[in-house]
Amino acid sequence: MKTIYCFITVFFLILSFFKTSYSQSPPSAWPTFSLTAKNFTTAPGPGNQDSILYWDVYLLQTNYGQPGVDPFEFCCAQYNWYFDTRFFKNPDVGNLVLTNLGGQTELPPGLRPPTFQVDTVNYWGPNTGLLKTSGNLPNSSINFFISNQFPGTKVLRMKLTTNGHRWNQTFYGPDLRWRVGAPPNTFLAYFVPNPPGPDSAYPQYAQSLLDTITNLYVCEVFFYPVEMSGFISNVSGNNVELKWTTATETNNQKFEIERSVSNSIEWTKIGEVQGSGTTTEPRNYNFTDRKLNTGHYKYRLKQIDFNGTENYHELSAEVIVGIPTAYALSQNYPNPFNPTTKIDYELPYDGKVSIVMYDISGREVAKLVNEVKTAGYYSVQFNGANLASGMYFYRINAQGNAIGLNFVNTKKMVLIK
Repeated sequence: MKTIYCFITVFFLILSFFKTSYSQSPPSAWPTFSLTAKNFTTAPGPGNQDSILYWDVYLLQTNYGQPGVDPFEFCCAQYNWYFDTRFFKNPDVGNLVLTNLGGQTELPPGLRPPTFQVDTVNYWGPNTGLLKTSGNLPNSSINFFISNQFPGTKVLRMKLTTNGHRWNQTFYGPDLRWRVGAPPNTFLAYFVPNPPGPDSAYPQYAQSLLDTITNLYVCEVFFYPVEMSGFISNVSGNNVELKWTTATETNNQKFEIERSVSNSIEWTKIGEVQGSGTTTEPRNYNFTDRKLNTGHYKYRLKQIDFNGTENYHELSAEVIVGIPTAYALSQNYPNPFNPTTKIDYELPYDGKVSIVMYDISGREVAKLVNEVKTAGYYSVQFNGANLASGMYFYRINAQGNAIGLNFVNTKKMVLIK
């Protein structure tokens, strides 16, 4: 705590010097700039226990090359944002964590902000909180200059996490906007070139930039490309049908459907459905995940727009595929086949199971299954590459429950080469 207090004290002492003795250039020589927050995306957190909002911040010198104007040699900065607290499902936003992903920016390590703070007080206005990113200490030996080429230098890559589990999609976004003004609010500072004369013993001087008339603080509009109005599931046997409806879509390319086993953080893409581009009319979509094993599953949609931006929409409840209620042996598919085919079967009880294949004379040609199985849904694949074309039969014999109920069934298949 003592170290943090000392850091803050030194930091604001340095800032006060910027506005007094350290200021060496007249305002006409100061660089002007735009500071833009952009590239907003959302994602689920680890294990889907939280939600994440990402965005980038770009700093661009806008008067580079004009006569008498200093180049923007980066000194230090502090960043402040207002945001709408209703953006989070959890009304208590005290669980937010703001992180700077410094390794994903263009600033060298010595100029990256070292500390972060999330201020959740709401007396800034109705439903308004404050996000703060503390500034770095000045380091004149690095000699890092801000770009004058659009979009500028990426100075921040922010990650905001809440364990409210998901974003509140009844709002189009966090309404993130810059909070600017006198220190300790948003500011930028640059190093003034070393003046000639006796003061040359001092390598550089620092100038704080706080002019919000000539400088631009921009937060690009953030919105969900797709406004969801419903996302549900229906289970039929071991098939899960997903249905979702959008109220509006903007630049929507497609939905990728992802599945995960409950209590797992690994997601698998199982299919995709094309979006409707841009529309203000409701659109209905569906996708069926077939032939699942008994178990508990989670589903989510990864919505991707034509710019590559991704947003996630998670099914609110897990899906349970239970055990079958009766024995079943399905027709092999495809049929006729060449040379491979699949056979599905269902077991309502644990027990010994055998599936044997015979030729038309009744001679056994293959044993497909011969083991103890637990109740559930199963599929076995057969390769008939070593058999001649013709008609064959396959028979299941499954031991039943404790009262001796067995299941025996036979079906025919055709191999064509």
